[in-house]
Amino acid sequence: MRQWWSCARCCVAVLAWLALCGCQLRRPDTVASRMIEPQLSGEPAPQDSGTAAVQVRLLETQARAHIGRRLLHQRPDGELIEDAVWRWSTAPDRYLDTALRLEFSGHGAVRLVDSPNATVLAVTLLAWQLEGDAATRLLAAIEVRITAADHVIRTEVVRDTEPVSGALPGDLSVAAGRLLRRLSSAVSKRVLASGNATP
Repeated sequence: MRQWWSCARCCVAVLAWLALCGCQLRRPDTVASRMIEPQLSGEPAPQDSGTAAVQVRLLETQARAHIGRRLLHQRPDGELIEDAVWRWSTAPDRYLDTALRLEFSGHGAVRLVDSPNATVLAVTLLAWQLEGDAATRLLAAIEVRITAADHVIRTEVVRDTEPVSGALPGDLSVAAGRLLRRLSSAVSKRVLASGNATP
């Protein structure tokens, strides 16, 4: 009986020691994610062509499936990797949609409408990532598909880059805003060219 009692005390002591050690196990270090929001504050210069505005129905702006909220880096070998820390505050295609709407709202020659007879505009974000190991440039590529009133479909890919200075986040917020505004301006010019080409 004494031997059993001694063995039981020993087991209780070992279990207590294990429980104490288990409570003190170091948790793995995790890095909190941080958010970046492009600065889209600059307004486009109002333009008035003196003719009737091109009416445009903007379809939902989309993005390729691999473009999510995580910041992507493209290595020199072409591989895309996700940043462990930095994320966009929302999906990049939403930023592009906002930039397009801002561009058209300040443009006298283009008017957004919800009409089946209007020129139809569909924009897809194909690429949105930092290039190279040093992440010195933000690359964007979009597909612009315009279905004009004459039912002719015109498709074009627009690609552009913007320099990013400093270690992340650096001026990535400002650079992303500038790049989005330039892409939106390029889309606007293509819409106007398409509207002028119709009979």
